[in-house]
Amino acid sequence: MALWGRLYSTVWLAFFTCVLIPRWLPLQVGLYVHIILGLAMLAMTSANMAQLRALPVPDRLKRISKATAGFALFQFIIGLVLGSSTIFAPRWHIVASIIRGVHVVCGLAMLAQASSVATGYDMWEEKEFETKPEAKE
Repeated sequence: MALWGRLYSTVWLAFFTCVLIPRWLPLQVGLYVHIILGLAMLAMTSANMAQLRALPVPDRLKRISKATAGFALFQFIIGLVLGSSTIFAPRWHIVASIIRGVHVVCGLAMLAQASSVATGYDMWEEKEFETKPEAKE
């Protein structure tokens, strides 16, 4: 898959992972689908970061893709903590609620960052950053 396609696929993966899957599937099925999509997100954001690092793209795109991969890793860890807290400390509802809130906010941040990288790369690839001389009348 071309890099631009994978970048936009990352946006859609983030969207489905954080918005649709947990709400529209039964709890047990949705949980496993959410975990699988989260691991796919971790793999895709890491691959995006590595490929962008090797290209002569603007440094801003490299930084944002690195932040997106960092969010994905943090999400994996916070997801493990959330799952562990619901299994081993089921009576600590406030802890699980706080962790879930952090997980959701970071998921939405990943969605925004992935969108930014995809759009920025697309603009760079189309050379929309370059200034064009004004046409004389």
